[in-house]
Amino acid sequence: MLLILKKAVLLPVEIWSVAQSLTARDFSKRWLKLALFTLLLSGLFSAVIVLARTPGLSAVITDPLFAKKSLVLHVDLALVVWFYSFLAVLFMSLTNTVSRIRNAIAMKIAFFGVLSMISSIFFETAEPILANYIPVLDHPLFISGLLLFGVGLIVTFSSGSFETGSLSTRPKLSFYVDSARESISFAGLLVLIAIITLVASWLITPQMSERITFYEVVMWGGGHILQFANVLGMLTVWLILLYKLTGSDVISKKLNRGLLLVLVTPAATSPLLLLNGTTSQLYYSGFTQLMRWFIFPVVLIYMGIAVHTVWKARSKDNIDRPLFQNLYFNGLFVSVLLALTGFGVGAMIRTSSTLIPAHYHAALGAVTVAYMVMVIILMKEYGYSLDGLKSKRLVSWQPLLFGLGQTIFVIGFAYAGLQGMGRKLFGADQSIHTVEAVVGLGLMSIGGLLAITGDFSLSIS
Repeated sequence: MLLILKKAVLLPVEIWSVAQSLTARDFSKRWLKLALFTLLLSGLFSAVIVLARTPGLSAVITDPLFAKKSLVLHVDLALVVWFYSFLAVLFMSLTNTVSRIRNAIAMKIAFFGVLSMISSIFFETAEPILANYIPVLDHPLFISGLLLFGVGLIVTFSSGSFETGSLSTRPKLSFYVDSARESISFAGLLVLIAIITLVASWLITPQMSERITFYEVVMWGGGHILQFANVLGMLTVWLILLYKLTGSDVISKKLNRGLLLVLVTPAATSPLLLLNGTTSQLYYSGFTQLMRWFIFPVVLIYMGIAVHTVWKARSKDNIDRPLFQNLYFNGLFVSVLLALTGFGVGAMIRTSSTLIPAHYHAALGAVTVAYMVMVIILMKEYGYSLDGLKSKRLVSWQPLLFGLGQTIFVIGFAYAGLQGMGRKLFGADQSIHTVEAVVGLGLMSIGGLLAITGDFSLSIS
């Protein structure tokens, strides 16, 4: 007990002394380590989920509850901790809004929050609640960990100017580009708005007998806003990849800002939908329609800019190596392809089936593969050598491996959904009555394992 008290007393001194020697790059590297750590763990938990849905192997996992707990941690580590930790990496790399002491505190808080979330799986009383956007384990340790991670993000994205000078006097990173700086700044703003919306929803939502209904309502609004932030993170990396391919900013400042405002404004003003309460139809349908109609038009325009830019650069021989041996092109190509697939599958959704996870695995897979390539860029920027790899070609092909697996996974899930397969079912809970459903889930399993292989190849790199 005395040791714990001593540690608590000395912690502020430790944070202060350590923070004084850290730079913006050091904070970015620490967030990157946290992001990669959680991505690796997410892959491990996803292996459990794939086995739990694979015909013939699903009998090995006799406890559907354990698979559902694994699903909660897989989703939260992959789509919450990994995504927004990486947004913090980009935010601090591209903007001039880093404060030493505040970010040292933020890192400590976020790290302990993640540990709390992971450790809660070992408690029998931690009930998995498969709510959309942010599923939870209904246990104080998990909820506290999620809140701590959110506090870490709030401190990071609201931090003040870095003490060592203005942006104009700081050395710029090799991937710095004005259009990307602007998009990541908007992404940080939306993360803050989303967290505020989640907290407000929690406070105004009445207690309900069904915990799944309660958490579904609480997470609905903020979860939709976070999808806009995810898209902004993806667009940030697209602009960086295009800069790495061509050597110049591919979009004018005026056009970029106009497109970003069209994308951001609906999400930034959407908390007004809480005025009638979280149980109103306006709250539920309003956020759904905002995401349905205000994301894809802007993304399609950026896709058009990307295609035009690559085509023009290729025709002028400004891209040296063959396109599919170029890491930057492969990352951009797979990300765009998965985003288009997500739009297409989403348009086919009519009822609650595996078409829904097929849609968001494509859409969020587009974000993930963009971040994967950005990790390689950051490793080079931070001085981590890739010379020790047996084949540098493997690094260039890693996005294609992940993209192939994710696409097969999405096709399998979508095909099973078209046959009426329900979502969020595992092991003995699944009801497989047709050959088509077996084929769909079989494709899902193969694609899932390929995608996991792509995840691990990134982590090992």
